[in-house]
Amino acid sequence: MNKTIQQIYADFHSSGLITAIYGDENQLITGITAVEDCGAGDLVFLDKKAYLPIVMRRLPAVVVTSTKFIPTLLAKNINILETVNVKLAHALLRQHYVDYHVKPKEWGKIHSSAVIHPSVNLPDDIIIGPNAVIGEQVRLGANVVIMANAVIEHHAIIGDGTKIESNAIIAYNCELGKQVIIKSGTVIGSEGFGFAQDQQGKHHRIPQLGNVVIEDNVLVGANCTIDRATYKQTRIASGCKIDNLCHIAHNVFVDQDCILVAQTGIAGSTKLGKRVIASGQTGILDHLSITDDVILVHRAGVTQDILKSGMYASTPVQPFAQYMKNMAVFQKLYQWRSKLRHLEKLLKKIGHHFNEK
Repeated sequence: MNKTIQQIYADFHSSGLITAIYGDENQLITGITAVEDCGAGDLVFLDKKAYLPIVMRRLPAVVVTSTKFIPTLLAKNINILETVNVKLAHALLRQHYVDYHVKPKEWGKIHSSAVIHPSVNLPDDIIIGPNAVIGEQVRLGANVVIMANAVIEHHAIIGDGTKIESNAIIAYNCELGKQVIIKSGTVIGSEGFGFAQDQQGKHHRIPQLGNVVIEDNVLVGANCTIDRATYKQTRIASGCKIDNLCHIAHNVFVDQDCILVAQTGIAGSTKLGKRVIASGQTGILDHLSITDDVILVHRAGVTQDILKSGMYASTPVQPFAQYMKNMAVFQKLYQWRSKLRHLEKLLKKIGHHFNEK
């Protein structure tokens, strides 16, 4: 990275993210680093007061920060890029300047070991790694990256700018939108778990012949499974971010901009509204509906519909404020049990006293 402060400002000012420069706009920036490791030439992000003494001591080339820290930094003659949202600036500047990108020079554009069906049209800017497999009538958009050992089965659709990492599988007829990232080991379009039981208790597989549709700007972490629908679609709407080791069952609909954290499991035919956040190890039963702007925490177990936005916790879920009160009571159960047993003994003594009389 070799950019002046003015060039960074120009790249992000029109979006409203970077609002002002303070100091030497011609200062050259050679890298973006953590506050604890910064030095001359570095750009850092400052959003917490605890980091301020480190910045003042190490004197990076420029600090991206909010209004409240500007007077203190100016007193030390530290260059500043003012932003309305430090965390968002952290995300977008690093994506733009220093993100990891697969380079064609590593393997060339298409590795010789890749197996590609002759019916597939390959855009000029595609990158395909070693031992990748691309099936019949697969449709590939511009600037797609398919890494080593990935499998794209027949009639799948992969949108522009999408990246399929090593050992991921995109099963037949599934559709991925633009700028999707599928991390290593994930399976999109595995068969949904559907069985019928006969009178002898034997289980008979119900073919799952729908597909999975993943809309634009979705990220699916490593070793996740998203099952194809029984008839129609399992759908992940645009902007969703799914952590590693999550499972989404057949016919599920996850609406826009949801976040599902590690080991979250969603059973079949459940619908999540917009901006739902499920923290680690959340479990959601089948055929439920969760409204917009719900936050599920503390290994939440959802066993019925959630129709009101807010934070919920525990199993079965309860409103977070109620959960915290219940937890406070729970912590004192042993003390109350001891007091109750003491009261029982007193009552027995009183009872004996009256009986003797």
